[in-house]
Amino acid sequence: MTPIRPTAVFLPVAVALAALALGACATEVHDEMPGRAQAAPPVPAQSGGLKTLRQIQAEENARPTPAPRPEPAPAPPQKLSDASQAPGQPSNQPSVRRRGSSSPPPPPIDQPATPALPAPGSTQGLTDRAKRDLMSPEVDRLRTDDAMGRLDPLQQRDLLRKQQDLRQYGPGPLGY
Repeated sequence: MTPIRPTAVFLPVAVALAALALGACATEVHDEMPGRAQAAPPVPAQSGGLKTLRQIQAEENARPTPAPRPEPAPAPPQKLSDASQAPGQPSNQPSVRRRGSSSPPPPPIDQPATPALPAPGSTQGLTDRAKRDLMSPEVDRLRTDDAMGRLDPLQQRDLLRKQQDLRQYGPGPLGY
């Protein structure tokens, strides 16, 4: 026979007592913000049991629901008086009302035009020269090995491809 651990016996009892203590301390919750999600209604302490889902739904349906309040339409923007308009603005155009300010907007600041900079030159030539400089030592080595008969057919194919790439980047400093 296996011994019963004392915690296994007292754990359900402790959970039941904690739930009962929390239920006794709970107060009635009032809906202060209608239309928002609400917690489930409190369980009455005198019933001694939990409510079923049907009972909760019946209570919710029995409660009078407040009529939704229509939101007021946003007010059209108001025109400022002629005295509060900036001197450069014509009076026939509606101006934008600034919220939270009782003073007129400051006059616009005339900023000097930024000087036009010349368009940057192309860097393609510099890029091609850098690629050619990186590839040329390896192509020279492969050419030397090919002249001495040390390259197999796959290495010869690589040499031809690299020579073609090198020609794509234009002539080098020696003209080839």
